[in-house]
Amino acid sequence: MLVLFFDTFIVQGIGEKSGLYKSSVNEATLGAIRDVYPNYRWQNKIDVVKYTLASYADIAWDKVVIRFECEDSNETESFFEFCRQLFPSSQIKNQRSATAKQYYDALFDLKIDDSAMIFFSPNNDHPYLAKPEKLVEYIQLFEHVSNEYPQKDIGLTFSHFTESMLDNRITDPQWGYFGFKFKKIIVENSTAYVTKSNIAPLDSCQIFRLGYLKRIFSSTKNKGRVIRLEDTEFCSSANHSVIQICPKIELCRHYDGYFHLMNAVPPLFIPPGFFESNIKLRYGYDKGKEGWVNLNPKYKWLSFDIDLPILIDDVPNFWNKRISIIDINPDFFIDSDKSGLTFYQNFNNPWHKRSKTRNAIRSVYIYIILQGWKFARSYLRSLAISLGIFGSLKKIKNQIFVIR
Repeated sequence: MLVLFFDTFIVQGIGEKSGLYKSSVNEATLGAIRDVYPNYRWQNKIDVVKYTLASYADIAWDKVVIRFECEDSNETESFFEFCRQLFPSSQIKNQRSATAKQYYDALFDLKIDDSAMIFFSPNNDHPYLAKPEKLVEYIQLFEHVSNEYPQKDIGLTFSHFTESMLDNRITDPQWGYFGFKFKKIIVENSTAYVTKSNIAPLDSCQIFRLGYLKRIFSSTKNKGRVIRLEDTEFCSSANHSVIQICPKIELCRHYDGYFHLMNAVPPLFIPPGFFESNIKLRYGYDKGKEGWVNLNPKYKWLSFDIDLPILIDDVPNFWNKRISIIDINPDFFIDSDKSGLTFYQNFNNPWHKRSKTRNAIRSVYIYIILQGWKFARSYLRSLAISLGIFGSLKKIKNQIFVIR
């Protein structure tokens, strides 16, 4: 059983005006695209959420639960109706979870078996780009891995594709880069990596068993604000049993992209005419056309004329039924082998020109730093205990880092 569990708070405003990136390097990085290229312009946050939900509508969910609150209460009724039209038989509630107990209660109220797979989405801006049947294939893989490792908890990451492809082995350019998480491949095939880690990989953009999620939210000691799994002490814990499946195709992408990868992985945009089912595609031309989405895979990156430097077959699947016209340049031809196209090379690995030897040296350096930190932490802990001040320091730490 596959359940969409969409539990979120919708902020008010347009892009940077919502305050999410205000006065930050991130805003400037994203602004270099959204302030320049017309189709990438800043959008109302609620439209981004609608765009994301629309991308989920083609998937054959067994159950859909949408829990939400709008910062602007005037948007509540229209958003509720939008959700009802997309998912007529869904459970929709104008209440989002902001504590572990609220999450647990909402999950418990599903009244289904704990073996159900939950597409856990407290994030509201990770549209699904692939064909729906691809998710079905990965759910089958999820079941297979579960049967192979019955004592383990399984997570299937559905977003952050480029990152999850580049941190699986010591010769990868990002191994250990995020939070000193060192992954080890236990199974690899043509469709996915199956990995274990030294710390729990509990990023919220994953599919988990219902029973596992209920266990997390019922046992966390954080009785304050919890809006994602990352807000519990189990995230990045060394004491865990999670095996992670990382698909080798992109299922979802963060709407505003990934700031450290912005030169290779572009953010998403809502194409003109999307909500009116009037998307117009123009393929293989060097000059763009206002009101159209302009594609040309010969380009290395975006430009004022080229919105997407991709093959036409890679247009987000959920666009297809909303496309009203496609204008293909009759004189345009390109080899469909992505390995020879610069954009795809960079998209799959922004560091593809860097040698594996250099990656390995960098990985070892990061690992040594971790070991050094562990030694220093252990030494300082022992010193504090011997001086009789460990309890006092722990209280100070808890006061500083308490989650409110």
